[in-house]
Formats: sequence, structure tokens, C-alpha cells
Amino acid sequence: MKHYCASVFVINPENKTILLVKHGDYDKWVQPGGHIEDEENPEETAIREVYEETGIKITLKGEHFPREDDLIRPLGIQCNRKKDGKRFIDIIYWGVPNNADAELKINDESIEIGWFTRTELDRMSVFPDVKITMDYILRTYLGEE
Repeated sequence: MKHYCASVFVINPENKTILLVKHGDYDKWVQPGGHIEDEENPEETAIREVYEETGIKITLKGEHFPREDDLIRPLGIQCNRKKDGKRFIDIIYWGVPNNADAELKINDESIEIGWFTRTELDRMSVFPDVKITMDYILRTYLGEE
């Protein structure tokens, strides 16, 4: 069975921190995201899920291809498999907070939420792709070496 999801790597360009949630099912820090609802497109899901899981409103970044009224080209698409055989197709975006100073609000899907530097990720329980993706965004879009 396949599940289609959308998630966002939210990076604060001011201090180069990433917004992550500690997911109860995995006991790991991950980017906010979730299932695409029937009436939503992936962008709508991504924005909704970040707000539901963190209380932060965001702006997705990226180019509209090929027309300006098309959806934003995703940063990537991952195929993740759970132990029970379910497959999750995750459409991944990157975005910036509209107000990084807003109070973080946890929901029932997450244990904790927070903003973290790239250095802090090395000491945290994260999937390897979280570090790889943050490095890519910092280097490609935010001019970090």
C-alpha cells in the first residue's frame, strides 16, 4: 500500500537553523510533514502540516516550472518503507518561516519541536537524509560553504 505525503525542510535564513519535530513513531527528529488529503495538492499539504505540527506559518521556496501558475518544483521525492511493508512517497519541499519568532506549538503527533543548527544535528537522533538535505539547502540556496 502506498501513502502520498508532503514534508518541508524549514530553514531560518537569518540564523541558519532548521525546524524539526521529534516523531513518536520513530523516536527521531524529522522535518514536519504528513499525508496528502484528497482535496489538497502537495504544496497545500506541506504548508498545512508544518503549521499543524509546529504553529509556524511558512513560505515554500523554489521555482514554478514551466509556468508561473504551476506548482513549485519539489526539492525531491523520497520512497520510504516502514517495517509493516507500507510505502510512503514523500514529496519534499524547502521553505522559510514567515515569523521565526512565533511560539512553537506541539501537537499529538510529535514529542518535541525545536530550531537546531547544523552542528547540533550531529549530536541528535536524525535520519542521515536530514543532514544531507540541510547541507544541500544551505550550500545551494543560502550560500553556505
